Order: sequence, then C-alpha cells, then structure tokens
Amino acid sequence: MKPGQQTKCSHCGKECFLVKKTLMDGWTKLGDILACSCCSAKIADLDGEKTKTVDTTKKFSALEDLLAEKKKEGPKIESSEDEKHFCRDCMHFVSHPFLNRCGLHKKNVGPMDDCDKFEKK
Repeated sequence: MKPGQQTKCSHCGKECFLVKKTLMDGWTKLGDILACSCCSAKIADLDGEKTKTVDTTKKFSALEDLLAEKKKEGPKIESSEDEKHFCRDCMHFVSHPFLNRCGLHKKNVGPMDDCDKFEKK
C-alpha cells in the first residue's frame, strides 16, 4: 500500500484514499502510518519502507564549480607622475554626505576634480 491509493476502510467501511500521517510523541517522531482519509483510522505502517537518499555530493560539487572564483591575472596598472591627481585622494579633501570641500582652496569640489597642489593622503 502507498499514499494516495484508493481502498475500502476496514473501520468506517467507506471508499477512501490512504493518507500518510506522522505519529508524534511531543517533539519526537515515532514513525509514519497510512490512515483513512475519512475517519483517520490507522490502516498500515510505513516503517518498513526505506526513503530514497539523494547523493548531494555531485550537486554541491557542480554548484561549487559554478560559483567558484577563478582568479585571473588582470592588467597591471602602473602609476606615473604625469597622471592627473584626483581630489578624492588628496589630503585636503573633506568628504561630507551633502557637500565635498577642498580645505586648501576653501571651495566646493567634486571627488574626481584635480588640481596642481595635490598632496597624497
């Protein structure tokens, strides 16, 4: 017998379907039974039936392969002295959520602005 199978109940005598129910003692699972869908009477035990175990190692290894970060060598950026110096990297840059200011020139600046008096942080 299996859940969902149609049968005649030996307790109530009606045509019914078998329903899988779990017997519990508080928080402890005692086992599974097949019960009548009409009167909920026990028809058979399901303890002898083994559950299928799924091999999850293959699934996890495939997922790891998909999500694994493969470190690739990116282009190397070399800095030279003739590059522009941005205000966000200057020691005089004062960052604020509403307004960015230059402490040396006492004016509003953007983080990507540049000037000749740049001093690295």
